[in-house]
Amino acid sequence: MNKYLRSDLSFVEVGRLYERYIGHLYEKEGYDVVYNGALRGISDLGRDLVVGCVDEVFVIQVKCWAKYKEIKEKHIFELFGTTTHFKLTSEGAGRSVKAVFYTTARYSDGAKHVAKVLGVDLKTERLDRFYPMIKCSISADGKKLYYLPFDVNYDKIKINLHRDELFAQTVKEAVGKGFKRAG
Repeated sequence: MNKYLRSDLSFVEVGRLYERYIGHLYEKEGYDVVYNGALRGISDLGRDLVVGCVDEVFVIQVKCWAKYKEIKEKHIFELFGTTTHFKLTSEGAGRSVKAVFYTTARYSDGAKHVAKVLGVDLKTERLDRFYPMIKCSISADGKKLYYLPFDVNYDKIKINLHRDELFAQTVKEAVGKGFKRAG
């Protein structure tokens, strides 16, 4: 894990890490998170994360960019469009659907104006490369398994905090809580 965290990641890997970090912030609050960007790549329809509970869904776009870069109106329009599409399909039926944009960069005045008019939430969050990203999950047959961010099924694993599943900071912590490395 330390080697992975301290390595020079490509732009794609940094983007995926940022998506996972933002998703983690919601998961630890008990939301169901679909890591659409990580699972579907460029076929994600501009929906990096789809976060929800029974009656509420957030369609989230994330951009981990340099601080000097700027999110423009076109980025807000794209998110609004894909969120509207989500609302109009069966995926969004019967639930409140909200567009949320996260970035490490800044928003242009035009982007702020467009977001206000369209009801898009704008958030700025810096990437914490050292958040507890080891997923400790309990399988249907009771096996306690942990997954690392470079494992094949990592983005499919959902953590249910009500089932004594958790996010661990280190492999030692995961093992100490009775979890074993997934196959």
